[in-house]
Formats: sequence, structure tokens, C-alpha cells
Amino acid sequence: MPGKRKKKKRRSILPWVVSVAVLALALAVLLVNVVFVVRRVDVVGAGELSDAEVLRLSGIHLGARINRVDEAHVRTSVESTGLLAFVSLERRMPNRLVLTVRPRTRDALILLAGKILVLDSDAYVVEITDRVPGDSMPYVTGLKASYYALGRQLDTADGRCGCMKAVLEALKANGATRYVSELNVAATADLRIITRTGMTVLLGNSDNMNAKIAWMAGALADLEARGQTTGRLDVSSGTKADYTPAPTPQEEAEAAEDTAEAEPAAEGVEPAAAESAGS
Repeated sequence: MPGKRKKKKRRSILPWVVSVAVLALALAVLLVNVVFVVRRVDVVGAGELSDAEVLRLSGIHLGARINRVDEAHVRTSVESTGLLAFVSLERRMPNRLVLTVRPRTRDALILLAGKILVLDSDAYVVEITDRVPGDSMPYVTGLKASYYALGRQLDTADGRCGCMKAVLEALKANGATRYVSELNVAATADLRIITRTGMTVLLGNSDNMNAKIAWMAGALADLEARGQTTGRLDVSSGTKADYTPAPTPQEEAEAAEDTAEAEPAAEGVEPAAAESAGS
């Protein structure tokens, strides 16, 4: 008889276990499909864009399962226009997302494959155009890339983008962007700036760039106040600014004459010997 009692107990427990399992499954489905879904998205750092526009760009849909929102896809979508940089996507259970972005800045121009690209200091493409934009920014030369696309970083691996960033960030930090017409990064150990008045500024490599640009800004302000707007300014040491005035027209003419007189000697034939050989 004890065996029959055990069977009865098992039979009475089984429906209860099944009911609990079904209830747990129903609760899980309810949580996943009703509770843990996106009900609210807070946008942080949109700048001039509206939160609704950023949400549209992100591709996040209200009512989607919160654990199914793909951060990589959101990043690509947000950055596709070149206007925004993705910062983070935070999930706050059970139904809230916080999307943080920042506006990309317009820091430089380059000419590539017949197109004018507007870049931020990290070399992300902010705009692709056929015409020079109206806003003033440095024109960067010597920067090469095998691929470019709106919202994507230039495909370079030679260190030139890093040099460009160092200079552009230092210019902004020192309020010196207004002086710059061109930034040449062709040689990473011999970076150069051409000012809007035509002066050449020698920067050397990208080390200690903030100090170099601070010296440049101070020296240019002083030189321009004295009417010195051309020549060469060497700030490559990061500890001083050495100015060499541009040669006068007379000095250029004298230098040309000296060069012309030195040409026969450079070829290994003295002028007198050449005349004697001719007679």
C-alpha cells in the first residue's frame, strides 16, 4: 500500500509542476515581449539636430526588444551623414535607452580624387562637395588616402592623420586657426604651415605641438603688428620662435647673379679655362 500512496503523490505533484513551468514560460514571454522593450530613448549631445532626427538616423524603433538593439548598427547609422559621432548606447532596464552623440566639427579641407572633403580633426569625412565651402578652415596638403566615404575615417596608415590632428587641435586650443591658410603634412618630421599672409612656419614633427603653436601665435601677432607678413618662422624647437625675413627684390637679384656665376665652376670648368679652350 505504501507504493500506491507514493504514486498518488507523484500524480498530484505533476500537474502542479507543469502549471508552474507554463506560468514561468508565460511570464518570460511577457517580460521579453511586453516589459523589456524600448519605450523611451533619451538623446544626449545632439547639438543643432533635434532628438527626433537623431532617433530617426539611429534606426532604433520604439517597441523593439531592448536586448536586440545592435550597438554596432546604431553607430554606423548615426555616423552615416557625417554630422554626428557616436559616443555610447546605454541600456537602462526595463525599457529605456540613452543614446549619446556629439556633433562633428569642420576643421580642415582636402582635395582628393577631384572632390573637396571637409574633415574633422580625427580625419572623419563631414562633407563631400565640388565647391569650396563658405566657412574658413585650413587646407591640408600631403594627406593621401585610398578610400573615403561620408561619415567614415580616411583610410591612411602613414601617421599623417595623427600629425594633422595634433596641429589642428593645437590651433583650436590656442585660437590660432585664423592665421592658417595651408597645413602641409607630406613629411611627418617636417610639418609646415603657410599663413594667410604667405609666411612659412616650420613646425618640425608632431611632438610638443601645443607649445609650438603657442609660440607661432604670439610671434605672428607681434610680426603682423610691425608689418612683417612674409618670410619664415621656425618654432620647431617648441621653446622659441626664430624669424627670418623674406629676401628683398635686390637680394633675390644678387642671389640669382651669384648662382649664374657659379654654374661653370659647378660643372668643373673654370671660366678662364673655358675661354682659353675656345681660342
